[in-house]
Amino acid sequence: MKSCHISGDWYSRGERIDSSMLAPDPGLSVELSSEVKTVQNGQSGQAFIYRCKNCRRIVASRENVVDHIPGEGETSFEWHKRKSGNPFNRDDEYECSSLFIEPLRWMKAVEEGAPEGKLFCAHCDARLGYFNWSGMQCSCGSWITPAFQLHKSRIGSSI
Repeated sequence: MKSCHISGDWYSRGERIDSSMLAPDPGLSVELSSEVKTVQNGQSGQAFIYRCKNCRRIVASRENVVDHIPGEGETSFEWHKRKSGNPFNRDDEYECSSLFIEPLRWMKAVEEGAPEGKLFCAHCDARLGYFNWSGMQCSCGSWITPAFQLHKSRIGSSI
């Protein structure tokens, strides 16, 4: 399981995040070929990538995804919901509506030092998601810190 290589401690200590600390931009072909390793998908040797649905610019690769252990879904959000219902009659899987990634060089607001904000496509300025150095809760109920969230409805995936 991959975790974010930059912790929220950098931000809370008031230190500026240098762009050299951010992961390379997978949308730039030079960085894609030299710094991002190819992820094996079955028998093909092609990289699994995520693109902006608006302009099809590459915004992340599988290597940039920060995995997390799924929480308990809706029951994780409110106190009274955790206490209600039959605990043995739950679905085992809660689909995440977002993808969490490590901070990348195309994220202008992150590089500018904002504590939280929206993530926009570097090419067409479409809103792709949100980030917060203090973390945020996934739709599955799991808490991710720091959080760089891309909404699955705003990105497409391809091989």
